[in-house]
Amino acid sequence: MKVSWKQFIKQKFRKASDFYSIGLSYTADQVLLCGLKKEGNKLIWSLDASFSHNSWQEQLTKYVQEHKLAGTPCFFALSAHWYRVHQVDKPDVEPADLFDALQWPIKEAVGADKDLTYDYSELPVQVAGQNKVLAVAFPKDEISKLSEVIYSADLELMSISVEEFATPYLVPQVDEPVITLVQEHGEVVVLNIVKNNQLYFTRRLKGFENIGGFSEVELDMGLTESLCVQIQRSMDFFESQLRQAPIRRILVKLDSPHTEYLSTRISDAMGVACESFIPNIECASHLDYKIASYSSLGAAYTGSLTMLQSSKNKKSSDDNKTKTHSTDSTQGSKESVA
Repeated sequence: MKVSWKQFIKQKFRKASDFYSIGLSYTADQVLLCGLKKEGNKLIWSLDASFSHNSWQEQLTKYVQEHKLAGTPCFFALSAHWYRVHQVDKPDVEPADLFDALQWPIKEAVGADKDLTYDYSELPVQVAGQNKVLAVAFPKDEISKLSEVIYSADLELMSISVEEFATPYLVPQVDEPVITLVQEHGEVVVLNIVKNNQLYFTRRLKGFENIGGFSEVELDMGLTESLCVQIQRSMDFFESQLRQAPIRRILVKLDSPHTEYLSTRISDAMGVACESFIPNIECASHLDYKIASYSSLGAAYTGSLTMLQSSKNKKSSDDNKTKTHSTDSTQGSKESVA
């Protein structure tokens, strides 16, 4: 995307943002924003906002100006409402050629003739005899429109991801598999199985989109049991088909005011620990994880970790160059004396 001289000068002299990263999530009925600040080695969720679809471009631009967010790295995620996740055969090519080679099986899976923007995630383990990747794709013109809104708001768009890929790093890193149940308002439940922040398995649980409107009594009239059945099917597949250790923990972030009650009922029915999904990130005192969009929070957090690692790698590389230069200079001085 070309930048005008006016934009270039504006970017060159603007004040640095107080926020380390911004996460945006495009859900079924609104656009959700979160902002992370960096204090020492800690990332803190410190900002939260929402915008309606029909005017989010104007609202976002105004919000960025009011909160002095211009130039903040932005990580965008689409919620599950907008796409499907496909398992496609992994082409037998060199790793450097994999992304380009995937365009053909992805186009076949999607069944679209349009130009596509796509992404993929490799699986840590496979069903015996298979070699597949998880893939998502969107019409390129639609992604261009979304990107243009973010650029116009003066945010620095770093990446576009999806809900399933955005949330694994919100799980505290442990060497045991964990099920997460995450749901944006009025959408399907996304079930992920995560281990060491890697996505091993994902599926969508339909039929629970209106769970937020059920009382505790109504939840016990078959809905909780249905949810447990779907969780058990995923656990059985993970253990038998992927030959992995049993899952003993479930983390829940559902669109319901009765999440704690649901967690207790699931735990009692399935004999595993089940609790509210508290992300692996600090929360400012004026915010509450119950209101958070985990798609936007996960996108911002995952992107922030990538930036921190990149900064760490650059510093290490610069330090090595400095040491090498110092050694060369010392060697040259010795030769001159000789």
